[in-house]
Amino acid sequence: MSELAVSSATQRKEAADALAEQYEPLTDSEVIETVLALHKPSANPLVRTIWVVIGSIFVVFAVIGVILPGWPTTSWLVAAAYCYGRSSQKLFHWLLTNPLFGSLLLGYYRSGRALPLHSKIAICGLIALVSAASIWYITQLGDPGFGQTTITIVAVIGIWWVGWRVPTTA
Repeated sequence: MSELAVSSATQRKEAADALAEQYEPLTDSEVIETVLALHKPSANPLVRTIWVVIGSIFVVFAVIGVILPGWPTTSWLVAAAYCYGRSSQKLFHWLLTNPLFGSLLLGYYRSGRALPLHSKIAICGLIALVSAASIWYITQLGDPGFGQTTITIVAVIGIWWVGWRVPTTA
């Protein structure tokens, strides 16, 4: 691993630790207000609608994660929070204060926006599994290779991002 990559990873970990220290003395309501203040919705109504739809799909996936062992929950909530943060302060606040999800999402923010290692492994595994299934399916449909290449590139980028760019909690 290059020195620049190690330095960048160290900087991300230090930033996550600093954020965790900042949130540590705050109450849940203060963390919620701080997080809400950092996210401003888009001014474009069409863009907001798209973010709400995508965020709602991620919330459904998170509900599946509550019911189905092994299916990540926090990861889908983080994605939903990202979408709601760009679309609706009301939905973002609902997600942060939800009795089913709120504590998981607040734990994510309190940890400095880092994911536990087991979540990162599950996310990377899910990306690989879905990508492999997609590649197999479009191969069966007779794709000459462009679709498989695109899926592989996107999957590798996704796994790299989650595995190396997102900080890991202790």
